[in-house]
Amino acid sequence: MVGNNHKSFWTIIAAGLGYFMALLDTTIVNVSLPKITEYYGTTMDQISWIVDAYNLTFGIVLLTAVRLADQFGRKKLFQIGLVLFTVSSLLCGFSQTVEILIVFRTLQGLAAAIIVPVSVPMVIVQMSSEKVGSVTALFGLMAGVAAALGPTLGGILSENFSWQWIFWINIPIGVLAILLVKSIIRESYDPTASKSIDWGGIITLSVSLFSLIYGLLQIKESGGTSTIVLICFGSTIVAGILFIFFEKKSRQPMLPLYLFKNLAFTSGNFATVFLGIGMMSVYFLMAFYLTTVNEMSQMHAGLVLSSASIATMLITPIASKAYKWGTKWLGVIGFILFGIGAYLLGNIPLDSSIWVRVGNLMVVGIGSGLIFSPLSISLIMQVPVEKAGISSGLFQASRAIGTAVGVAILVLLLQHTIQDEWKLAKHEVIVKIEKSTLTEESKQQMIHKINDIKDISHQQPSKSMSLKDILARIDKQEKKTLQTSPQGMHDEIKMGFFNDKKEMKQLFPKLEDTIKNHLSSAFSSVFHLGSISLFIGMIFAYFNGITANEMKQEISKRNFSVGVEQ
Repeated sequence: MVGNNHKSFWTIIAAGLGYFMALLDTTIVNVSLPKITEYYGTTMDQISWIVDAYNLTFGIVLLTAVRLADQFGRKKLFQIGLVLFTVSSLLCGFSQTVEILIVFRTLQGLAAAIIVPVSVPMVIVQMSSEKVGSVTALFGLMAGVAAALGPTLGGILSENFSWQWIFWINIPIGVLAILLVKSIIRESYDPTASKSIDWGGIITLSVSLFSLIYGLLQIKESGGTSTIVLICFGSTIVAGILFIFFEKKSRQPMLPLYLFKNLAFTSGNFATVFLGIGMMSVYFLMAFYLTTVNEMSQMHAGLVLSSASIATMLITPIASKAYKWGTKWLGVIGFILFGIGAYLLGNIPLDSSIWVRVGNLMVVGIGSGLIFSPLSISLIMQVPVEKAGISSGLFQASRAIGTAVGVAILVLLLQHTIQDEWKLAKHEVIVKIEKSTLTEESKQQMIHKINDIKDISHQQPSKSMSLKDILARIDKQEKKTLQTSPQGMHDEIKMGFFNDKKEMKQLFPKLEDTIKNHLSSAFSSVFHLGSISLFIGMIFAYFNGITANEMKQEISKRNFSVGVEQ
């Protein structure tokens, strides 16, 4: 007979593998985006859809998946999600075009929307009441580590193998999870849920969420007042009103609206939205910063970002046990640290040691580790035990919406600030070229090259304006001039071109530093905006938190095993 502790361990491993894998894929692609952009020869606008497509379907399907799992079996839905995720991961790696990759990332997001919100309720209903808090905290740990570890693992895989391995690594994990879930986990349901499907609620909620998230994503491409964005936001409002109407009329609503009468529960979901925005300012755009402005390799950038992962892994076990003291101040402190870390990332001088940036990322990681566990535990403890599934789904849906909002707003801001900073940088660079001792012909060639650069948002300055290419062009011009000039002028011509190359070697680093400094200023604005969202999230986290006595009372009076097949 397998001991209870041993069985609990394997139950957590079985569900945790799928949960961790699905959340890992929300960030594992981030550090590899510059390499994927180069591989497909596309732009930052289009490549961001590799992230957006995943988050779009993830946010739309979450609540519907939870409701269907509560009705027809959490284990069944979880297994379907695992199979779909594993297959779509395989197909992502074989995608021949960026458009095909986006399609398969959409399928991944759909599968993740089934896996992630079902994981926690599927496990806690099979645990004793005194273990529920620890298990919930453990899944909070996995969520935080997955978010922080993704860029690191992505950098190592794409640098040492190929970027396709950021998807193929899911295949053995997915297969193992499928086998473990099938053999270990018992089926469970929400015993208060009927088998009738709330089609009105599902359709109107899906339309509302799709319109909201897609509209937010379109802002960065079309602008906030474009027709498509206004139509999306109008559809969000109309579908949202219809959803509320259907849910109030339905005897078996997919989302019980009475849950939102609880201020703490509502505040927790708002805190999660702002957390998603703040996370994108660091984990999404920091990868671009390190690989473009600091000109790091994907692996080096991943290792730098791993400092946040390490800090998260170190602090979360402490936070997981500290939840017994209450979640109110843990979450508040986490948001404050995360916000301070994000703000400081935008204030670091370009010539500072990389260890300064590592230190700030560790502050971010500590803050992240203090947020996830308290927030997820509070939300589950503030709803009836049979609604743990829908609470988990709302937590993930709020984070997905925050992520979509973050990508939309932050990328839009970055594009505008980069355009403004590039205009300033271009002017400064041209002035420096004109003041140099280069020949007039070399000056004009350089200025022409600078004017030809249209997009530096995803390209390193040294690649946008290569010294090697410039020197090769001067050598070519020298040979051409020598062939058409009298023999007696060759020494003078050679000396002129020699001086040009000497001047260019001294001038080029100054021009490159000018561009880097302006690029860095553009990213600073984004980090600062992310920190503001985290400080707003801190306010909601305060109202979401529960005290130590409330936590003890809730755990003692709950029977989490309702709806489990024996």
